[in-house]
Amino acid sequence: MEATLSLRITRYIREHLADRDLSPARIADAHGISVRHLYAVLSRSGIGLGDHVRALRLAECRRELAGPHGRSRTIAATGRRWGFVDATHFSKVFRRAYGMSPRDWRDLHHPR
Repeated sequence: MEATLSLRITRYIREHLADRDLSPARIADAHGISVRHLYAVLSRSGIGLGDHVRALRLAECRRELAGPHGRSRTIAATGRRWGFVDATHFSKVFRRAYGMSPRDWRDLHHPR
């Protein structure tokens, strides 16, 4: 069981990525382990939990903003859908990750 725990945890994270209440405690509880053990398992796999979740959520935002319905919801709503409660924070981390604002990314794929 221990050998596949990291894979099961990362799969669980992907499946629940849009859940607002996705937290280390919830992830650990779903796997019957402590939060400390959760961090240890992920660390052995070279995964930082917060960075991993943030990167996956940003990738989903990026995909949605560039997708066929990229203009059907606001940028802030897209960020909220993937767990970024604060629009300013979302914009900052998106820019840091991709080198452009979410608006610029969307406009690149959906010119007005």
